[in-house]
Amino acid sequence: MNGLSSCDDAVERLAAVLTGVLATASCGLSDREAHRQALRGATAILPAVQAMHRLQGRLRDYRGEAAWEGLVHRRCRMSMSPMGDGAVPGSAAPDGVLIRKVERAGWELIRATVEAPVEGQYWWVTHELARRILPPGRDAVENGKLTAPEAGFDTSSGRVFYRLTGSDVASWAQAGGDRNPIHLLPGRAAEVGLSAGSSEVVAHGLLLGAISLALVQPPASRQIGLLFIGPADVPASRRGAGESGATLAVDPVSGDIAQGRRPVLRRR
Repeated sequence: MNGLSSCDDAVERLAAVLTGVLATASCGLSDREAHRQALRGATAILPAVQAMHRLQGRLRDYRGEAAWEGLVHRRCRMSMSPMGDGAVPGSAAPDGVLIRKVERAGWELIRATVEAPVEGQYWWVTHELARRILPPGRDAVENGKLTAPEAGFDTSSGRVFYRLTGSDVASWAQAGGDRNPIHLLPGRAAEVGLSAGSSEVVAHGLLLGAISLALVQPPASRQIGLLFIGPADVPASRRGAGESGATLAVDPVSGDIAQGRRPVLRRR
């Protein structure tokens, strides 16, 4: 039997994390079905994960190891190249990574478009991130539009609930390579302007996106949009039994995710 390719290996690592989360579904899932859904979500999110990894490398090359710390994920858009399988589209830059930065209301806003080849298919992935660069003012987050100012909303009556723990978040950080301290160290998310408490971390946007895509497949056009409206706050992982977690509600029609009545992800 042939060994796993690098893409296959990456999908399996991401799917292993997702399987544990999806197995907590309130509707009840067999281990086999949870893994099947997890593979679907991991495969769909892989171009974004690979693009994020390339973006991290670029920022670290120019700014050093601390370049990734404190960045908050705001939006992700993925589209398959219309040029078809195996065709190489014109690069956004010589290395396939184009970054634009602006400063607004005390925040550095970063928009990066990355060419992500995955198993002979080429994707354009745009990640939008933000980092606080000035002490917070009373309305800095609102004016800077770090998160969308949406009120609580009700998902459909068929919503499905999942449990997400700090261990899940830490495992995703290891599998996907995004070890931003806001996902691993309690209190760091609060320091960068998010609503998380001093004993909480926030889940990766791409972890939420993978959960959504595991349940609601992307459209046939392969145009995927993920809007991270607010952070999914998760109690930090602690040693010992009885780890607490956060409850996420996923709309099985739209793929939108809420924590309580507070939206954290919308599909676009």
